[in-house]
Amino acid sequence: MVVIGTYDLIKNHHGVRQNLAIRYFSVLFLLLWLPSVVSAIDAVNVDRTLKTSLGMTRFYLAGIFIINRIRLTEHHVKIALGVATVVSFWALDGWLQAVTGSDLFGIPTHPGAGRISGVFGENARLGLTMVPFFAISVLALKQRRGVIAAIAIGLLLSATILLSGDRAAWVSLFVALMLLVIVYHKEILLLKAKHYVIGSVIVGILMTSLMSLPSFQKRISSVEVGLDSGYDAINKISSSRLPLWGTAYKMFEANPLNGVGVRSFRYAYPDYAAKSDPFVDFSLPREKQKGQTHAHQVMLEFASETGAIGLIGYFIALLLIYFKLWPLAYRANATLSTGYLVAVSVALFPINTHQAFFSSHWGQIVWMLIALSLSALATEVGQHKLVLFNKEPSVGPRQ
Repeated sequence: MVVIGTYDLIKNHHGVRQNLAIRYFSVLFLLLWLPSVVSAIDAVNVDRTLKTSLGMTRFYLAGIFIINRIRLTEHHVKIALGVATVVSFWALDGWLQAVTGSDLFGIPTHPGAGRISGVFGENARLGLTMVPFFAISVLALKQRRGVIAAIAIGLLLSATILLSGDRAAWVSLFVALMLLVIVYHKEILLLKAKHYVIGSVIVGILMTSLMSLPSFQKRISSVEVGLDSGYDAINKISSSRLPLWGTAYKMFEANPLNGVGVRSFRYAYPDYAAKSDPFVDFSLPREKQKGQTHAHQVMLEFASETGAIGLIGYFIALLLIYFKLWPLAYRANATLSTGYLVAVSVALFPINTHQAFFSSHWGQIVWMLIALSLSALATEVGQHKLVLFNKEPSVGPRQ
């Protein structure tokens, strides 16, 4: 995608520049990328920050490919159905691991208490990586296979996300479901009785299966303990995130303008951590000390690594997504665009724990979804509607 996107940018630079969806993507990219470049000025680890910032340009070029080359609704439907197929496989593979102790490839259950990792092995990313593809999978099945297929895959993916034991994924799933309910509440109320019966039966089967698994019971027990009041209880339910977040905020206080540098968090961490911090081995010489890799919270990640410049870019990007793109998709009843926008909204949702936005793993997912959402909007709503600043309503009322 990077190679073809670069080719398109060079060969058809005029057409690319005139593409309003690509213009929109470029603005969003600059809002979230430029702060990473500015953070390199006095980064704790300049080489790592520059390498990360330079590497992010591949997401932009891949985005040009997606927006410039995927122009037909039929293509988007095929991509969405393909995504649904892959994520469904992840889900079934995760259940196999939970029931038998290893997945289809022989990968054993994650050593963390109550965690199911499936194809992701030692990285317990199954739940959090499935959530961004939840809405588009459900809506693609609804559009092409009907309501019953949408209910089935929705409940399968929801159950697997719960099964994964990732509490951040649980919160993300809740946000995704709430967004879908808000958008489709009228359609949900008009469902036939058989749809409610089928959904209830599947929910009953899946919840019975979940509650019978020791790994899920352990995770639920840890949540119940965390619901007790007090610092220790909250710290437990957040997987010891409180000292991590406190240290991230100290970094922001000491470096308010442009932070400690993108992906320099781990190198700066020991200088701001308390002596009792569980993530630092203070017995080592300072040059060998490292802390957590990132803040595990998107606002604190931008604040600590890119400072106020990054936070401003992040919030402007959110405003453009929530108040410009969402109304376009909603009023035009653009199904695929809505699926992708739910994913982007969940990935950037400010109140949750998160994977590292500036990492290769999470970054490529988020930027792919942003590009797909703009490409789908250009297809379903019309590229001419993707104007950043316009006074007139961009589309008519939702039917």
